[in-house]
Amino acid sequence: MRKTIPGLVLGSLRRRCAQPATPENFAGEYEEALCAWSTGCSVFQSRGQCRDALVWDSHGRFQYLLRALEADRVAFDAEAAEACLEQVSALACEGDLLDRVLFSVGPTAGPEVCRDVFVGKVRNYDPCLNSEECAGDAVCGFPPGGCEEGTCCAGACRVLNTGAGPEIGDPCNGSDCDDDAFCARDPNTFLFTVCTARRGVGESCSDNTGACAEGLFCDFQNFTCKELVASGGDCSSGESCAEGLRCYRDRDDRSTCRALPNEGESCMAFNYPPCARFDNYCDASNRCAKKPGPGEACADWECLPYAECQPNAGAQVCVRRGSEGEGCGPDSGYVQCIGHLQCGEDQTCAAPEAEAGCEVPE
Repeated sequence: MRKTIPGLVLGSLRRRCAQPATPENFAGEYEEALCAWSTGCSVFQSRGQCRDALVWDSHGRFQYLLRALEADRVAFDAEAAEACLEQVSALACEGDLLDRVLFSVGPTAGPEVCRDVFVGKVRNYDPCLNSEECAGDAVCGFPPGGCEEGTCCAGACRVLNTGAGPEIGDPCNGSDCDDDAFCARDPNTFLFTVCTARRGVGESCSDNTGACAEGLFCDFQNFTCKELVASGGDCSSGESCAEGLRCYRDRDDRSTCRALPNEGESCMAFNYPPCARFDNYCDASNRCAKKPGPGEACADWECLPYAECQPNAGAQVCVRRGSEGEGCGPDSGYVQCIGHLQCGEDQTCAAPEAEAGCEVPE
């Protein structure tokens, strides 16, 4: 959301002038990187629409971290910030990833390097409001009852128990075994017993489908551990394919492990998803193509992400989602507002109320 916020500089300025990332401009730069990525995936029609529809640059998390920086509770890593911005801009157009990073989870669901931008200095058991304040592997833990929504209550930095789980031969209760073991079950009672070494190629996994070693999968047809299937190999489920591949059914009803097809490549609509890009669908010619946009027919109720399919005179047509200041009431067909915008009492799309700013704990 483009707002006049002390200490924030619009991200496009840094891109044009090649300015280094700083604590003061990072929130705006981060939102600009989000908009470069998501606009390229057709979540928004333009970067300007994206900047007006997102509120990460004024989000309480970033504002609090600036205060924590002034109080010497965190440090700012400029190299990590630059890497974060580059990696966010280049993320794949995957629906689940777009939803998690843009909306449902936020910055902590982004590339791992983004978690290293602000480096915590607060010692174990000292008060905190954000895990990024905590030094090392500590996180900010809160009372069991939690905090009331909309309030600022301090927790304390704590190191979680990251020690190894029970070893092979030790009693277990589910998934608490060390990485090289699994929790076996009694074949008669089906109750958990002891941690058991993971099984290799050709060994049975009938008692526990998670028993196979890393790089193997449990074949449900004969319940034996097998190597993950490479590109082009026959498969029965997505779990059997090597990393980055999907079990994809072709027109001859044969399923093989392959990367999802990109725009312009052949596809089959009965796969889900049929194409790699979130803004693509499998058209009548069995090619991945852009979904219909505003004003275009949407017989299958699919539109580009910045639009939605609505009934129109006995047919369906794609309608652009509401931008800031646009209607979202009956006159617009109750169109959804885009991004973080919400439909207000005056039935126009507007930014949500700003989060309360929390002070740094003593």
